[in-house]
Amino acid sequence: MKPRKTETILYFTDKKINVTESLAPDLISFSYDDKEGGELDEISVSLKDDKGKWAGRWKPDSGEIVRAKIKTEAGVLNCGTFYVDSMRSAFGSSSTFELRAVSAPLNTPIRRRLKTRSWEKLSLKTIAAGIAKEAELKCLYDSQENPKYDRQDQKGESDLTFLSRLCEESGFSLKVTDNKLVIYDQLSYEKKKPITTLTKGVSDILSADFEASVSNNYKSVTVSYRDPKQKKEGKAGSYNMNLEKEKKTTNAAVMEFTYTDPDADPNGQEYKLKKRATSIEEAERLAKAKMRQLNRRTVTGNMSIVGDVRLIAGVVVAIKGFGSFDGNFFIENAGHSVSSSGYVTSLSLRRVNTNY
Repeated sequence: MKPRKTETILYFTDKKINVTESLAPDLISFSYDDKEGGELDEISVSLKDDKGKWAGRWKPDSGEIVRAKIKTEAGVLNCGTFYVDSMRSAFGSSSTFELRAVSAPLNTPIRRRLKTRSWEKLSLKTIAAGIAKEAELKCLYDSQENPKYDRQDQKGESDLTFLSRLCEESGFSLKVTDNKLVIYDQLSYEKKKPITTLTKGVSDILSADFEASVSNNYKSVTVSYRDPKQKKEGKAGSYNMNLEKEKKTTNAAVMEFTYTDPDADPNGQEYKLKKRATSIEEAERLAKAKMRQLNRRTVTGNMSIVGDVRLIAGVVVAIKGFGSFDGNFFIENAGHSVSSSGYVTSLSLRRVNTNY
């Protein structure tokens, strides 16, 4: 396989100082970790520092802005905007300097300050927009669905942890990238067409492994929820997947909804979930989202290929030539590494779920 000509382009500070040429002679490696959701994207840079300039007068400040790109003959990957989080110098016969930067600003409390507060009569999009504004981030909400809440309590959680939890409970993904807080619906993204096909023996695949695990799968999720509009004891209804009403004598405020995976093993596990919900529609959404969370990694894989700037977290690729593991896979994480050995992209994959 012919190595691809690759250039790492870095800018330091808001003044957009291009340090690419200054950095190139000392560059040992550059890596960019693009993550699907709940975690911050990261970059790391390793440099030779025999003259001590990077540990000395050229050392960036903590929190300093770094903008990064990977440029190849096939295209450019804009890694985004990052904030220097940690630095390390190693001294010896060959001294080195390493810096790590993350995709969320350090001077905002979105990921570190723990808060306790209540959010009432608001939608997920509205809550996300409010948190993004407080963190001085733009909010990109990419979904036709917009869960609405009677009440959500943030108890001793950072804004990022709280919002990640809401997204997880609704089958959404959250990430902070390039000064934006991004939320998208996992189901709609996994239904998209593959951006490319990675074929064994044809594509520039360096290594690959896949795993199928069914022993921990669940066949159904039952949501028990309290309807705040019903407070008297008497007859209430419980609902199955087909919305068939079953008579039940119990506290009228307590309702049930069960969702069953259409492809599930009849002997699979059953999951019970107690949540606050105001309607059968909300209970259905919660049940499906929990089922997705429990079963989404039934078939997973890891792949290392010659660097490809098209492969980022959140896109679908087709896998071919791997027998029963062939099919469409969703990229959970994409690691892009550039060094003297070349440019390599490492992928963490899961088989798409287009049922729920």
